[in-house]
Amino acid sequence: MSSWRRLLVCVFAATVLVAPIGGQTSATELGTIHFPSSAKPAAQAPFLTGVKGLFNFEFDIAAEAFQQAQKADPDFALAYWGEAMSFNHPLWAEQDLAAARRAMEKLAPTAAARSAKAPAGKERMLVEALEPLYGAGDKLTRDIAYAEAMKRIHEKYADDDEIATFYALALLGTARPGEKSTRTAMQAAAIAEGVFQRNPKHPGAAHFIIHSFDDPDHAILALPAARAYSKIAPSAAHALHMPSHIFVQLGMWDDVIASNIVAYKAAVDLADRKNLPRGREDFHTLSWLQYAYLQEGKLADAAKALDTAKAVADKDTNPRVRDGYASMKARQVIESQQWEKLALPGGTVRDGGAPGYDGSAAYVLAAGLSAAHLGDEATVRLALDRLKAMRTQAEAGSNAYRAKPFAIMEKDVAAALAIVQKNAAEADKMLKDATAIEATLDAPSGPTEPIKPSFELYGEFLLDQGRTKEAAAQFEQSLARTPNRRLSVQGLQRATPKTSTNAGQ
Repeated sequence: MSSWRRLLVCVFAATVLVAPIGGQTSATELGTIHFPSSAKPAAQAPFLTGVKGLFNFEFDIAAEAFQQAQKADPDFALAYWGEAMSFNHPLWAEQDLAAARRAMEKLAPTAAARSAKAPAGKERMLVEALEPLYGAGDKLTRDIAYAEAMKRIHEKYADDDEIATFYALALLGTARPGEKSTRTAMQAAAIAEGVFQRNPKHPGAAHFIIHSFDDPDHAILALPAARAYSKIAPSAAHALHMPSHIFVQLGMWDDVIASNIVAYKAAVDLADRKNLPRGREDFHTLSWLQYAYLQEGKLADAAKALDTAKAVADKDTNPRVRDGYASMKARQVIESQQWEKLALPGGTVRDGGAPGYDGSAAYVLAAGLSAAHLGDEATVRLALDRLKAMRTQAEAGSNAYRAKPFAIMEKDVAAALAIVQKNAAEADKMLKDATAIEATLDAPSGPTEPIKPSFELYGEFLLDQGRTKEAAAQFEQSLARTPNRRLSVQGLQRATPKTSTNAGQ
C-alpha cells in the first residue's frame, strides 16, 4: 500500500474512533440515527426502524415498519413517504413503480394534496421529492431528477445527517454500469464519511462509504467502514454481507468467508420469518461464500455451499433460484478445474436431467469450456451458439453495455473451440478480442463477472504456448482487476517463478 493511502486510512480510522456517538436507537439492532419528525409518539419507533431499514437495504423490514407507523399515526406523511421509498432499489437501478405510487396515493391522490399533508420544511420537501422519483421518464432520468431534489434539501438542511445520507445514496443511484461515475462516487463518499465521523454507528453512512469505494483502486479507503458496518447493524443480513464487498476487492478471503457465513444465516432466517421468496439475499451471500472458499482452494467447502444451493433449487422453480444455482455450479467447475459434462438441453449430453440451466450465461460458458477440456466439440459448438444468441438479444436492447459480457464469453468459447480444432492462431485472436472487450468493463463489484476473466484465460493459453512473458502480463492485468485471485496468482507464479513470490499480496 502506498504511503498516502496508509495515511488516509490511519486518519480515517482515528476519526472513527474519536467521533462522538449520539442519536436514537431502536430495539432492533439496525444502527443509530437521529431523525426528529412530526410523528405522534406511537409512530416514532416504527418510523425510525423504517428509515434504518432503508439505509440497510432491508426493504421488506422498512415497508412493514412504515406501515406500522401509518397505523399509529394515519396523518403522518413521512410514513407513506417511507413506504414508497422502500420500493426503490437505487444501486440496482430497480424499482416497483406501481407499488410506490399506490403507497403515495394512500397519503393523497395528487401531488399537491400530498404536499399539503406534510408540515412545511424538511418533511414536505421529502414528500415532494417522491414526485420526480416516481414520475414520468425512464429510470435514469428520474434518478437524476430525484438526486437534484435531494441536493436542494441537503443544501437547505446542511447539518441534517439523515438528509445528507439520503443525498449520498441518491448520488450513487445515478450511476450506471459502463459510465464514468468516479467523481459522483467520491462526492457521495465525502458526504457519507462526514456523517460517519459524526456518528460512527450510522448504518447508511458506513453502508454507502462501502458502495462508493467498491472497486480495487479505492477499496482500501473503505476498510474502516467495512470493519464497522456488521457491528453497527447486526440484525440486517445485508449489513452482515456488505463488508465482503471491500474484502473481495482487497483479496481478503478469510474475511469474505466469515462475513458471508453469518450473512447467509441471517438472510435465511429473515426469509423464513417473513415468508420471503428464496434466491435473493440468501443466494447472493451463498455465492460469495462459495467464491471465497474457491479462492482459498477449499474445494470441499465450496462444494458444500453448492449443495446447499441445489437443495433449494430442487424444490423451488423460481428463475432467480434456478439461475442462482446454475451460476454457482458453473463457478465450481471453472474455479476447481474439475471438468465435467454439463447439460445443455438440445445437445447430446445430460447432467442428471437439469433442464433450464442453459438460461444462465455463466452455466453455458462453463459447459463450453468444460466440454473443450473433455474433447466434446459438439457441446462446445452448442454453447457457442447459445452465447451468440444471448449476445445478439442483448445488443437488440437499449443498453449496449449489457451485451459486452456475452460477447466476451462468446469469444472465450470460440477460442476453446479453436483449441479443440488445434488452431492456435484463431484461439489467440479470439482471446485477444475478449480481453480488449473486458478492458472496457468496470472492475467486478464482487466475484468475477464474467465468471472466468478473459485475461486469466488468455494467460493460461499463452502459458501452454510457452509465451511466458506475455502470459505474465495477462495475469497481472487480471490481478489488477481482481486482487489475489487464486488461479491468476498461480498463473503468474508459473509465468515468473523467480519474481512472483509475493504475487497478489
